[in-house]
Amino acid sequence: MKKTIVLFFFLFILMPASVFAVDYEINDTEITAVLKTDGGVEVKETHEYSFDGEFNGITRTLIPKENTSISNVRASENGTNLDIEQEDELYKVHRSGSDETVSIDLFYTIENGLNVYEDVADFYWPFFDDSNESTYENMSITIEPPEAAEVKAAYGEHEAYNTERIQEDGRVTFELGEVPSGEKGNVRVVYDAGLFQGVPLTSETQMLNEIQAEEQALRDQVMAREAQQDRWGGLAPFITGSLAAAALLLIVHGYRKRQEVLREAERQSSGGGRFPKESMSLPAMIAFMKHGQLSTSALTAALLDLVRKGNIEEVSEKEFKLIHRNTEYEHESILIHWLFDEIGHDGEFHVEEMEAYVKDEDNHESYQSQYNTWCAAVKKEYKQYDLYVTSGKPRWISGIAALMTLPFVILFPYYGFFMWMAAAIGLLIFFLFFAIAYQPLTVEGHRIKKDLQPLTQGEEWKAWDKEDQVPALLYQIGSGNWDLLTKNTPALSSASNDWMIFIILGAALHNSFDSAEQHTAVTASTGVGAGGGGTGVGGGGGGSGAF
Repeated sequence: MKKTIVLFFFLFILMPASVFAVDYEINDTEITAVLKTDGGVEVKETHEYSFDGEFNGITRTLIPKENTSISNVRASENGTNLDIEQEDELYKVHRSGSDETVSIDLFYTIENGLNVYEDVADFYWPFFDDSNESTYENMSITIEPPEAAEVKAAYGEHEAYNTERIQEDGRVTFELGEVPSGEKGNVRVVYDAGLFQGVPLTSETQMLNEIQAEEQALRDQVMAREAQQDRWGGLAPFITGSLAAAALLLIVHGYRKRQEVLREAERQSSGGGRFPKESMSLPAMIAFMKHGQLSTSALTAALLDLVRKGNIEEVSEKEFKLIHRNTEYEHESILIHWLFDEIGHDGEFHVEEMEAYVKDEDNHESYQSQYNTWCAAVKKEYKQYDLYVTSGKPRWISGIAALMTLPFVILFPYYGFFMWMAAAIGLLIFFLFFAIAYQPLTVEGHRIKKDLQPLTQGEEWKAWDKEDQVPALLYQIGSGNWDLLTKNTPALSSASNDWMIFIILGAALHNSFDSAEQHTAVTASTGVGAGGGGTGVGGGGGGSGAF
């Protein structure tokens, strides 16, 4: 019972926070900021939340601008005070319940919230910024002067742009409506400095003209952006269509070339019934058909191929003797040195020696190094043959097309064209993949592939001539298409066919190589995390949430 409780505790601690996230919506948010003659700003926020399930309260992040501060934060519901817990700029208002719609009032004071100059007083504030993680379904922000007054300037930025409504008494309301999470919106209202005569001047300068110039610059910027948006909106279909046509031409070109090469490879094909008589080694054929990947099955087949060639002689199922070192390929010499000199001794290799070798952890790095060296030599061999088309013209064209597509992946979402952005991303992925991966086979490559393809499945090779049966079997073993661990293995004394002996030898070898690989392989993993906030005007901002 104690073990069960402890296990449950650790699962609870390690479970992702999203499992316990509160499900809610912020239906309505009304913010009223009253400017005081002493330069302070009294703020009242009313947030209406709809909760689905249990909850403990709401949160509000209040990040002040530079040279300002937030004080006297309090909360209530229908006149009843609620407890508040503060963690830096995060305020938790405790009000628990389940499946309810609640309306909570939040009050606070912005100290030094006004900038006062010789001619005007400037209230410029971010009530939220792009660190906000909640969507406000309907938001309004009202700025009130200490008394009825003329508004010298009023405008909003980002989500608050062009939402201001100026009333006759000097109040300014910004009707933002829906504000998505991750967005910001600064508001700015300017009055005559005479309303705040008791506030020390921020600077002994005239600021109204500069503020009005900033407002006009913002409007010019927005108008220019809208003009560009209209322009790119008209061009987007033609740009995307042209890039899609380029992608289609690359596909058609690749298909036609492949069909031409396939027809020629068919003409030159051996027609089946025998193992391909190529200068390429058996391990290289396996690497070619496996796209450069070599497993321990290929290692087993490589050693057995040396037995077939007469370089090595089988003494028993688990014991081998080196006859001579005259090999055709570099990777064969590496394999012989590795198994008969590094692991074995005196020209002999025992499976038990491999098992003892890998039990010593000091040998693990050496084992993996020798294995990787052998794999690299095999890949080096098959890459020297004329198996892939070396012409890079289609790949260069695709790479240039990718570079041409990349700016539109950024440009389209900037102007709000998310559908065209998705199309551009898809085309960019295609062009990059084509430029990197497009490497068609030559006639020789297709011919070898065609001759080897039937060996991936079936056992038609058993009816071939004896000289072709063993390499065909070894290819199946090396490709992992002949399961040495589960297929029935005949007794050595009853093995009447040459290839049956190789099955017996392969079973013992593969089990040893596979076990050695598992003992010496090393894996690693890493992880990272991140966070942020406070990107409104003057480094201020905030957001809302629940817990």
